[in-house]
Amino acid sequence: MSTRTLGSDLAAATADAAEQEADDAAALAAAAGHPALTECWSVAALLTKYADLNPGWETDEWAYHATARITECAHAVVEGDDERVEELAHEARRERAAIALGRFEDEGTVTAERIAALDEETRALLDWYARPFPIEWLFAPERDTFGRILRKRVIVLFHGPGGLSLGLRDILGADVDIIGIDLDGGAVATARAAGFRVLHADVTALDPENPALQYVSIIALTPPCQAFTPSGLGKGRYTASIDVIRTVILDAGAAAGFAPWEHSPTGYAPRSGDTWDEVRAPLAQLEDPRAGLMAEVIVWPLGMMARPGSILECVMVEQSSALPQPIEDALFEQLTQAGWHTTEAWTLDAVTYGGSHRKRRFMTAHRGTEKPFVDVVPAEPIPAPTFAEVVGWSTGRVYLTRGHRPVDPATGRAKGGGSRSADLPSTCVTATAYGWADSETGETITQSDIGRLVGFPGDYPWTHIGRGRGVRNVAQQAADAVCPMVAAAVFGRILGDENWEAKTRAYVRKLYGTDTGASLTEPEQLDLFAEGSKRMPAAA
Repeated sequence: MSTRTLGSDLAAATADAAEQEADDAAALAAAAGHPALTECWSVAALLTKYADLNPGWETDEWAYHATARITECAHAVVEGDDERVEELAHEARRERAAIALGRFEDEGTVTAERIAALDEETRALLDWYARPFPIEWLFAPERDTFGRILRKRVIVLFHGPGGLSLGLRDILGADVDIIGIDLDGGAVATARAAGFRVLHADVTALDPENPALQYVSIIALTPPCQAFTPSGLGKGRYTASIDVIRTVILDAGAAAGFAPWEHSPTGYAPRSGDTWDEVRAPLAQLEDPRAGLMAEVIVWPLGMMARPGSILECVMVEQSSALPQPIEDALFEQLTQAGWHTTEAWTLDAVTYGGSHRKRRFMTAHRGTEKPFVDVVPAEPIPAPTFAEVVGWSTGRVYLTRGHRPVDPATGRAKGGGSRSADLPSTCVTATAYGWADSETGETITQSDIGRLVGFPGDYPWTHIGRGRGVRNVAQQAADAVCPMVAAAVFGRILGDENWEAKTRAYVRKLYGTDTGASLTEPEQLDLFAEGSKRMPAAA
């Protein structure tokens, strides 16, 4: 290359740089005073000062990017790219909130009193940062002298009216901090009336990497099962649906940064860069959208784990007993791949725990060195009351579950099926249970009866939101709920509560007034200390 050519190139580069600098200056002048630009300037100043006080490549990089964001925001304002302006402002504000959070923690031990004394501006910023979760969840939970968390945080997605939370709070008496999320306004109102903290929100619209979830220990998910149950259309069991869901599960692992890569020092490839909305996008093609909610079972735990500092240790899932095996296998494969060393699955019937027949699939995965050691099945089945005992009927009666139909004198059963002896434990409660009636008198059962059949107290505050009495709505709430006694068993295993069975028997005795007996033998201790992941056989 000749000296003249080199000189020409340098001159051109200098001219381009000067032109770019002039363009940037013009954009900054034109966008001056815009709230988004002001936010970017504020954060850049904070990070530049922090880099000066804490020199290093990482802090310098933070300051550099924050400064570059100023000019990018100015150009976006001038060009009218409102979406990009909002993105940059949101990004800057999150960084400012993280700085404020760090400063607050550096100033001393975080207490409820200190949080309550926050100045208005900082509180508003941190409240926005944690939204929709409470501000106190941004801070680490208190630990004892051995480093154990005194009050673990639990998040329950698809919370419903409160079956899981009831098992934790009222049966086990566990001292945990529970927050639920559900989209059904009626179910949320019911749970809140029962004293639970539940957010009315769409699970798929929230960010699993929210900073307020960093210190959550347990996540439980009970996505709708109608797409998989044999009694429905079963569109979630179609081969095409299974393939779509499995693909999304795989993509979630890559998006969270848990795709294996042997050339990486961590063992994982870099995150794919897909947003969670992009990961979920293929689910839109499913014939039954409810089937796609099974993907949240992997999106949320892996999304939470993708955030540095996460202490998530256990995930629990409840689903139809007819959940396709390929979906379950895909979930466990991704969880194991991401470091969840123990995976388990059982098919449990609530009648074994003193409730109505209600067969569901339960799956759990655990991280860390501690393995669960408490059996999830009672040493002996907890005696279940009959339908008649629950609803207060005399013996010898028959109830109809498919409307009032004439009885066939030859068989003594309702024509067209749907009749059952009230002297047996109840069949699985459905949304039409409000119409279950005595085959002779036509007497129907109440919502209180429906709730008790599932395992809820007779005075549980079933609540309907909207027009009318909402008879079917509240019955649907109970039909969708997890049996509290089964919840106590599963969470008893997760929390290592060796007394879960005695507590559950006491609850059933109080709920139905029946003799639940006592365990005559100690629960069999399961060998969960072998190397690798272990899947338990399904219970009968």
